Amino acid sequence: MITFIVTTAHIVGEYNNTKRSLAIELENQHNTFSASLTRSLWEFNNQQIQALADGLISIPAIGGLVIRDDRGQLIVQMGQTLPLNALPNNPESPVKISERDGIFGHYSPLAFEFSGQSTLVGDITLFSNRDVAIERLKVSLLFLLGNAIIKTTFLLLLFTYAFNKMLTRPMQELTTQIEAFEPNSPDESRLNLSNAKENEFGLLEGAFNELLDKISEYQTDLQRTQDKLVHANRRLDEQNDLLEQEVARKTSGMSKLMLDLEERRLDLEKRQYELEREIQQRRLTEATLKRTNERLKDSLDTIKTAQSKLVESEKLASLGGLVAGIAHDVNTPIGIGVTATSFLADRVEALAIALDDQTLTQSQMKRFIDEARESVQLLENNLHRARELMSSFKEVAVDQSSDAMRDISLAAYMRNVVKSLHPTLKKQNVSIDIECDETIKVKCLAGALAQILTNMIMNSVIHGFEGKESGHITIQAKLDKDVLEFLYNDDGLGLSEEQLEHLFDPFFTTKANRGGSGLGTHIIYTLVRETLNGEVNAFSEQGKGLSYQFSFPVVPLEKDAEATDNGY
Repeated sequence: MITFIVTTAHIVGEYNNTKRSLAIELENQHNTFSASLTRSLWEFNNQQIQALADGLISIPAIGGLVIRDDRGQLIVQMGQTLPLNALPNNPESPVKISERDGIFGHYSPLAFEFSGQSTLVGDITLFSNRDVAIERLKVSLLFLLGNAIIKTTFLLLLFTYAFNKMLTRPMQELTTQIEAFEPNSPDESRLNLSNAKENEFGLLEGAFNELLDKISEYQTDLQRTQDKLVHANRRLDEQNDLLEQEVARKTSGMSKLMLDLEERRLDLEKRQYELEREIQQRRLTEATLKRTNERLKDSLDTIKTAQSKLVESEKLASLGGLVAGIAHDVNTPIGIGVTATSFLADRVEALAIALDDQTLTQSQMKRFIDEARESVQLLENNLHRARELMSSFKEVAVDQSSDAMRDISLAAYMRNVVKSLHPTLKKQNVSIDIECDETIKVKCLAGALAQILTNMIMNSVIHGFEGKESGHITIQAKLDKDVLEFLYNDDGLGLSEEQLEHLFDPFFTTKANRGGSGLGTHIIYTLVRETLNGEVNAFSEQGKGLSYQFSFPVVPLEKDAEATDNGY
């Protein structure tokens, strides 16, 4: 085995060394023919290229070659090569190609030097293979194998002779003498091995003879002990006679004791029988309990499945209710837009009549411009409001935001968000204060921020100020490096501790029996945590209002930069 491992390692080393030599020879052949081949490619001399390829392939070290032009188109492919898609794609320096399917090679680009400039005209890849390497290794392999066989045969003969002389013969002699051992005459069975005084057999001979000496001593001691035992037996016989007389006297008393023991044995057997019946009954009860437990597990699985289906049905029902609410909310800004459009059309018609009658005055024109600006602003705000409502509905339906990153002036943007909710806030008599530095300009997902503020305000209006004549909301915002921090407070009804724990849960609402969808605060949580990669927390006490604290990363803009979008 050692010879096989060493020979195998030697063969592998020789093979790898031969591969390296072939790789170097491929590189040298490339250096020899590259100048001629480069000029032939430059002059499009295909006949010369073919002749060079034939000359290269005739070299024993080269098993195949591929020549391509500067566009990677194949010109010549001869011998055993790798697929073209396995070759390098126009690198700027030569590359060694590792072995694959027994084929390895050397890739090099071909550049033509002209007027001090280098122009890539193509590339060449020279291949060698495992067969070429083995052909070169044949003589070395035969020498290695013959050498290994000779050395192994010599070692086997040497070890056979050594083992026969130093182990087999002494072992046979030892075995023969031990087989002649006589236990009754150990002195005559002593070992006397020849040529075993200076090795392990000599030690074994000495130990065995010492053992025989000890056996002789033990036999002598045993004889003396046997004599003492005979004397002691005679004394025991005398004592036995005395004991038999004593036993006879006590036998009568033992009979009564045996009767009592028999009665107790019968009593124990009766109890054992009762215990066996009880154990059997318990086993039957255990089997019944196991079957009952299995039926209960099946029932529990059925209940869990039904529960999951009920939860899913409840979610779908809540989303269906939300669709109706979204339709109503979208109808409001669209209706306002229609009214503003009708108003603007009337004012345009009146302006046209005044212009035709030549009664148009500067004050009428100025008033028309002011009214037109107000109508256009109202249209723009409500159309944006309708668009964001539909975007929020999409956020609920598919749990994703389509808002893009925009540059905004934060204070102006929040005022426009509040302004778009003015009709609802006015109806509920709700006032909102915004505390924000006017110079803060950031780049963020503005639509998501608007949706968060809108949901918070509408949640306060619908739930927090229910049954109250008026309400007040404060929104504070500040920029800390690249993080926007918000603090939202209302003076509404607040939430209990139990309600606060479930505030961000999907479909949780305090108006479950009055059409509440329970998705408003869950949308806030999803937008802050997932869309904006921020954090949000809520704080409340019963009767003391509700507070939101949330923050998310943004891209701060320079204070003198102009925000591209301050609207909603």
